[in-house]
Parts: sequence; structure tokens; C-alpha cells
Amino acid sequence: MDIYVLDGDFNKIGFPIDNYISCIWRTSFYEIGDFELYLAYDKETLSLLRTGAYLVRDQDMNFNDGMYYQNVMEIKSIKVDTNEENGDYITVTGKDLKALLNQRVILNDKISSSTLNEHITLMNILPEVFEANFSNPVNPYRKIENVRLVFNEYDHHEHIIVEGDIHDNAGDWMIEQCKTYECGIIPYVNTQKSSCPGTVDYIVKRIRNNKNIVFSDEYIDISASSYTRSGENRKNVAIVSGNEVEGVKIVQTVNDEKYSGWNRYETYISSSASSDDCLKDGETTNQNLEEAYRSVLQHEGEKALLETKVQETFECDISSYGQYQLGKDFLLGDKVTIVNKYDIKAQGVIVEIIDTYNETGRTIIPTFSDFEVI
Repeated sequence: MDIYVLDGDFNKIGFPIDNYISCIWRTSFYEIGDFELYLAYDKETLSLLRTGAYLVRDQDMNFNDGMYYQNVMEIKSIKVDTNEENGDYITVTGKDLKALLNQRVILNDKISSSTLNEHITLMNILPEVFEANFSNPVNPYRKIENVRLVFNEYDHHEHIIVEGDIHDNAGDWMIEQCKTYECGIIPYVNTQKSSCPGTVDYIVKRIRNNKNIVFSDEYIDISASSYTRSGENRKNVAIVSGNEVEGVKIVQTVNDEKYSGWNRYETYISSSASSDDCLKDGETTNQNLEEAYRSVLQHEGEKALLETKVQETFECDISSYGQYQLGKDFLLGDKVTIVNKYDIKAQGVIVEIIDTYNETGRTIIPTFSDFEVI
């Protein structure tokens, strides 16, 4: 596998690097990916490697008929170790292009005021945040040239709520929104001559339900697995205490009549929600205000109970010698099925892939999100 060095416009420079001792490429569906390149000291190679340059593997230059580069990494650190007995070595580390999102904080009064407590969708808030802080900010010094946010086959129009002012790190905030609504931001370098070569497309992609992939013991796909079912933290009734409405303290109980006796597990919640948030232009009657406020407390209790139900966990290690191949059969962001030797089935999303080359060959280790036992 050859590794190419790219300049600031993502053009190849110098010669391909193939004399490394080991290469670890960690790609992530949600988080920022990273890499480590370890090689014997070579003056010519070191002259190519410099902080701020980019690296791409030859296998990642053929994506979509070569029109895009994927899994491109930026060099962040170069270390040279010299030792008379063991020899001289270079260690190069860095992060993928998603790290760019952490170079800005969100500074946009329009976003933090107009969308506060209003129902919006991911498809309108993410482009607004991106444009205001990366591609077309008010302050020209904050602008980053040749970057775009693109939705790829994304049709998720569920309303979301932006809570509080947004003045966070832009990357952390955007990634957290994507996690919540089951999508990832994947950067690609656009190399099409008919377009604008060197443009970085940050593509918002939904989790893909890959029903054709079933990892199982039968085909030596699973090297180890562990299943746990625990009800230790189980709660099924929430008593939510709010503030007063017309001098009467409002307490809303979730699932009050559903569970009793030995089967009732209660949790108490002191709500920070205020009944004032339910007022609408002074037209809300006391009765309607109490109903609206109880609805808010009910939702808060239901949300808390989701985190205290019986927990089923499934963990597994995937063999590098199984029947499926990365890039051909499964991709980062695929939801796949796992079946262990006792026919316990679970579904999980491939959220990270560690791809390693060294003297022993190639090893691919996928990491899964929390499994859902089915």
C-alpha cells in the first residue's frame, strides 16, 4: 500500500511512501479519525513530511472512480528518534479532515436567538451553522475557502429542539447533533476538474441498514462475544416535581397506574422546567397552563425512565479472517447483525475501523456502537 503526500490544495507532491514499518489508520463515523505512520529515518522522506500537509492511501484515492479522496489525514506531529543501537526512526501522527470543524466556535446571534426553543430540523440547522462559521461567516477572517456541507441521500425531517444559546465548539456541537439523529459527517476531497478541485465536501450520511451482513460463529466471523442482561438499575415509575401554578405545586407521576406492589420501581425527579415557559402571549388560561406544564413534566419523566430500563449488552470481536471484506461488503456507518454460537442476535453500527499494516500483514478491527439485542 502506497501513501501519498498532498499539498494545501490536495495535489500530490514528491513520491509515494512505501517504506514504512507500520501504518495505523483509524476512521470513525462520528468522531475525528487519526493515524500513525512509523518508518525508518530517510532524509528524502522526511523532507516531504511536514505539519500542515496531508496524507492519503492509494486505496482511498479510487473512491467513486477517483473523483474523490476519502480518509485523508492532516499531519499534526512529526517525531524523529535517534539511537546508536536501535537505529533512527520517524513517527508521524495526525487527524482526519473532520478536525477542521473544531477550529471554530459557533458565533451567530441569529442561530442562538431565532431557533431557541423552536422546532427545527437537522437539515436546516446544520447548514446554517456551517455557513455562518465556516463557508460564509460575517467576519471574513473566519472564512475557510473551498469547504461545503452536503446532505447525501438524507431525508430525515424530524423536528429537533435547540436548547439554550449555542456558543460551543462547532465540531463538538455538530457531531453531537449527528449522533442523536443517527448520521455522521464524512469528509471527502473533491478532485473533479469540472468542479472545483481541492474542495472538501463534508457529507452528512445516515446510518445504512446493511441487512445482507450477518457476522456469525458459523463462518468464523466472531472470535469472542459477551452477553449481559441486567435489571439492577431498573425504574418504571417517575415522580416528577415541578413548580407552583396558582399556588399549587404540580407533581406529575409517569406510569402511576401501570405498576404496583413488588413490580413498582420508583424514581424521583426535581424538574428544572418552569411553567412560565408554557405561557403563550398571555392568552393561556390557568387550566390550559397546568395541562401544558404537566405535559412537559410527563415528557421529562418518560425520558428519564428510558435510561433506567433493563439493560441488555452485547460485545464481540470480529475476526480478520471472516467472510466479509471492508469496502466491498461493509462500510463505516453500516448497521449489521451479529449472531453468536448460542443464537443470541444483536444489531450494531460500525462506528470505527482500525486498519493496520505492518510486517505481519494487514489487520482490520471494526468497532461497534452499543448493540441492540433483537
